[in-house]
Amino acid sequence: MAKVAVVGREDNILCFLASGFRAFPVNGTDEAKEAVRRAKKEGCDVIFVSPELDEVIGWADEKYGESVTPAVVPLPLGSGDKAKERLTSFVERAVGANILGD
Repeated sequence: MAKVAVVGREDNILCFLASGFRAFPVNGTDEAKEAVRRAKKEGCDVIFVSPELDEVIGWADEKYGESVTPAVVPLPLGSGDKAKERLTSFVERAVGANILGD
């Protein structure tokens, strides 16, 4: 089973602990980057990042973009189409088709 982590403000991510996700509460971009590094080191395959830390997504793409894991995905917390598009692209890459629909 894949290990999943969530990185973001404490009030946005603690609810994910009940689902068995590894939660990394952070304050700011630098802490978020370190949390992504720790999550990867701990073997997390999917790392969701709160929308307010959007800069971390670009950084993770540069650092881990060629690897299958970790998939660093914006957490869709009302962040609009950007998070949905990114999640859809990861699913398409993994499965070979858009199974999420439009």
